Amino acid sequence: MPDLTPTGFDGVLQYSATVADPPNTAAALVSVGEARDVNCTIAVDKTEVTDRRSRFKRYCPSMIDVEITTTVTYTASSKEFIERCLAREVMTIACLHYSAGEGMYITAQCFTADLAEPLSDGMTIALTFAPVSQSGSGAGGDPVWV
Repeated sequence: MPDLTPTGFDGVLQYSATVADPPNTAAALVSVGEARDVNCTIAVDKTEVTDRRSRFKRYCPSMIDVEITTTVTYTASSKEFIERCLAREVMTIACLHYSAGEGMYITAQCFTADLAEPLSDGMTIALTFAPVSQSGSGAGGDPVWV
């Protein structure tokens, strides 16, 4: 029988209902084992700073946009996480290289949740998270890469 070695990248999505400043110091994070295709997009806006001394436009970096996306298969063990997402709870979300590895930690809410019920895979939900402002005790800070 051939060796059935898994292929692909072993990225991990983790969450915690506790928020902290910085986000990577939140209480113990829980892995979402049913998450797949976990992606973190980091994009820098550009602001035009051209003056009359040049014929060419010039730019400087501006605000940084961070977004984490994933698809989660609905199971009994992913139900609590999905319910938190749909309730738009503020959570610490981590997109990591591997469990307890380096990656992006953000204090975030779920901004989109697209449900799908394909014939072959059971119900899945595509989720998008972005940083939010949080105030009060233990408030989440800026996104961090650790």
